Amino acid sequence: MLQHPRSLLWWVAPLYKELIPASEKIRNLTPPETIEKKFENQNIIRYIKLYNGSEIYFHSADREDSLRGMGLDGLVVDEAAQLKETRWHGELEPSLTDKNGWAIFIGTPKGTNWFSKLYIRGQDQTQSLYESWRFSSYDNAKENGGFIDKQNFDIIANDMPELLRRQEIYGEFLRGEGVVFRNVQRQIKEEIKPYDGKEQVYVGADFGKTTDYTVLCALRANGELVGFDRFSQIDWVFQAKRTVNFAKTYGNARLLIDSTGLGDPIFDFIKRDYQLVEGYKINVTSKKALIENLSLMFDNREIWIKNDPVLVNELEIFGYEITPSGNIQYGAPEGYHDDCVVALALAAWQLKYGVKPLNIHPVITFGKIGVTNEI
Repeated sequence: MLQHPRSLLWWVAPLYKELIPASEKIRNLTPPETIEKKFENQNIIRYIKLYNGSEIYFHSADREDSLRGMGLDGLVVDEAAQLKETRWHGELEPSLTDKNGWAIFIGTPKGTNWFSKLYIRGQDQTQSLYESWRFSSYDNAKENGGFIDKQNFDIIANDMPELLRRQEIYGEFLRGEGVVFRNVQRQIKEEIKPYDGKEQVYVGADFGKTTDYTVLCALRANGELVGFDRFSQIDWVFQAKRTVNFAKTYGNARLLIDSTGLGDPIFDFIKRDYQLVEGYKINVTSKKALIENLSLMFDNREIWIKNDPVLVNELEIFGYEITPSGNIQYGAPEGYHDDCVVALALAAWQLKYGVKPLNIHPVITFGKIGVTNEI
């Protein structure tokens, strides 16, 4: 406010009482001689105006449809995980459009929700409009240059269950029900040796459709991700050529591609130039087989990935939902991509079963997974 005269800012918290610490902190940090006007109600600052024309309002989100405004230069959403996503998209986000305003979301993780999705966007280098950070409570310890004695955190943390401690003290987004890949971090290998020119490699390819990405994943026989490529917004002919060149980089790599929709003409084009290719038609049933195989391979330590933030984030937010009819449908949350997941799953399918005819789905028998060909 001091640096940007005539700016209009909001600070929003889910509940009225949660405005107390933030409003007091901002009031105490603001030099009194700069304040032209302020409004206080029951020890909560609701409004401050500076002599340079800058203003800040403190709003609670207690009531639906109470956060509509216009012309905001900036916005802070406090304890964002507690706020409904519809409040952001329906009320707050439009208020930033007039001035192309900024927004900061802060809070304690509360499982997988819209707040965690925003955090993941900030970790994706291709999402240039987003940045994100995660801090432990211990980052605020005096021993680390903060303000609170470390032993205070130790006392609180030692009395907490592990999962609650990881969330409340270390700021982790815990992956719970609805998450498919639970052992992603465990299966990251910092150093994976390059392709040696002799070994068998299996490549999976998922082609971009409109705003999606084309992703290529190459797995060696021991399950290590030896090759990874991700690109978008190029003509499908060039996608096909780039895919062929990628596969040829790994000698006689077996290539399995998503041949659904856009994949059909690409498959035909690739087949003319690269014979070691097969198509995989993805529907609800075949995708279930594909994803469940990849999930089992993660659980059984049969696959190892690089610490690529886009790949890791896609795997960690990839989930499922149960339809009214009781069927499981797999996919990324609305507005997010699953191209990396599908490409990796196609490579893993070959590694596990080899190249099979189309329309393959699993048969679950006595806790084991088998394969059957649908004729």
